[in-house]
Amino acid sequence: MRKATRIIIFGFLAWAYPHFLSAQTNDAGAIGSLSVSKDIGRNMGATVEQEFRFNQNISSFDRSLTSVGVDYSIIKKLLKAEANYDLIYQRQDTYFEFKHRASASLSAQMKYNSFGFKLRTRGQSTWRDESRGDYKFNPKYVWRNKLECEYTIFGSPVKPFVSGEIFCPINGANGFFMDGYRAVIGAKYRTSARTTLEFLLRYDQEVQVSNPKTMLYGGVGWNYKL
Repeated sequence: MRKATRIIIFGFLAWAYPHFLSAQTNDAGAIGSLSVSKDIGRNMGATVEQEFRFNQNISSFDRSLTSVGVDYSIIKKLLKAEANYDLIYQRQDTYFEFKHRASASLSAQMKYNSFGFKLRTRGQSTWRDESRGDYKFNPKYVWRNKLECEYTIFGSPVKPFVSGEIFCPINGANGFFMDGYRAVIGAKYRTSARTTLEFLLRYDQEVQVSNPKTMLYGGVGWNYKL
């Protein structure tokens, strides 16, 4: 079992390393988050999360995101619907501005032996402050699709995972197309029955746009379930 786990983790790193290495030519940052979740009845749950993000080689504060969400299990352990509201406070060149984001998503998951797979499709709209500028597309609509695979190590509190996600603006200047993707590799560490720590490396890449940005993030998250 340990040998299989090492092979899987090595495979994840071999797949991700070239992407992470290339990201160092642009910018690097850090992400820290805290979240609390609670079941509401048999089929519903709620989550509150606070995230802070830094960029410019972790030397500058980039944004704060406060999120409130609810989820509903349509088919237990198989199909789930989610809705979220995010309040974003983000740097824009020489000033900070507030953004408001609403999203709805549908997630399907399945297990095969020690592997767990999750596919999420999400639609989101983000409103910017019109007093700060004239935005041609406000709100901005984006369609996101994410596939995640995690591996359960028998008798271990550590659960490695890898995921990939694509971003497709719906009402951008160039119409509907993919303008970015995200690759993540990490591990979840259960410290108690209610608490989990999450460690990750995240690679964000813009595509099919002028002056595409590349970002490499290191992140840590603390999750508590009431």
